[in-house]
Amino acid sequence: MDFRSDNIHEVADPVIKAIINANKGTIASYGEDEITNKAINLLSHLFDKDVYSFFVSTGTAANSLSLSAITPPFGTIFCGAESHIYLEECNAPEFFTNSAKLYPIKTDSGKILIDQLETVILNHPSEKFDMVPSSLSLSQGTECGTIYSDEEIRRIIKITKNKNIKIHMDGARFSNVVAATNKSPSDLTWKLGIDVMSFGTTKNGTLSAEAIISFDENITKNMNLSMKRSGHLLSKMRFLSAQIIGYLENNLWIELAKKANGKAKKICESLQKYNYLIMPWETQINEIFVIIPNEVDIYLKKNHVQYHDWTKISLKDKYQSKQYKLIRLVTSFNSDDKKIEEFISLFDKL
Repeated sequence: MDFRSDNIHEVADPVIKAIINANKGTIASYGEDEITNKAINLLSHLFDKDVYSFFVSTGTAANSLSLSAITPPFGTIFCGAESHIYLEECNAPEFFTNSAKLYPIKTDSGKILIDQLETVILNHPSEKFDMVPSSLSLSQGTECGTIYSDEEIRRIIKITKNKNIKIHMDGARFSNVVAATNKSPSDLTWKLGIDVMSFGTTKNGTLSAEAIISFDENITKNMNLSMKRSGHLLSKMRFLSAQIIGYLENNLWIELAKKANGKAKKICESLQKYNYLIMPWETQINEIFVIIPNEVDIYLKKNHVQYHDWTKISLKDKYQSKQYKLIRLVTSFNSDDKKIEEFISLFDKL
């Protein structure tokens, strides 16, 4: 019973098939091939706009290169205090931007506190030799598995655009958000004012393929040079591009995300009936967070349940004590239904 992450699961069969189909004959290198061109066109069609797409093999590269396109070395990148770029990317955004500063903003249920963001931006040093407020990165869905509403993003956009701050979206689980909201990718991004995003696929069924998507050509006009300089311009780009094609064709990406979300919803609804378990916030995508007593943690681990001990969020009130633990469970399209039933049944035996 393994719920550590959606990264641990298999690659979807249509993606494997797309890679195999791409593995034939000779083809232009470094993204100058027809397979890459097809993938780029598919993304433009998906977003109802001529987008500017660049394919890399990791989410860290996608986030960091995206931010480097909208942030000068002397700039500030505002982000959530629990965001992936702030806590889990080994200072890569600072490295790729040539030392721009990450500025963490407090969050609630994974979402940036908008009033605090406004206060921080209004009071941010901006004199002649101070840091320049340049960009904001937000995650959709968040590190807590929650989703920003359109109104929340509009408020954020209004605050930031008044200061000429550009917006990056970390879309590591963007597919799960689209599947959960039934909204179009365009309605969740550029129509709200997002400038550039990291379009994640690896967590939802590909081998290793992430996309940098810019909604303004001027932002990423030098992206291929940045990718080459940082060692992320693959010579055999067709194998990344093929994954994007296999992922998007026949709406596979949404089908997989709906499966992952549905499995998480089933677990969440089943656990809610046990009054000794606390759900600190709503499960909106494929991540379930639960506050459990320590004895339950020991019991689950003895029964070979694997999950992530979540230490990024402070527990409130009595749950701050050592008697409780906050854990994260993540499902994927490939999570075994029998294992899920077995996991749920463990709580009936307590």
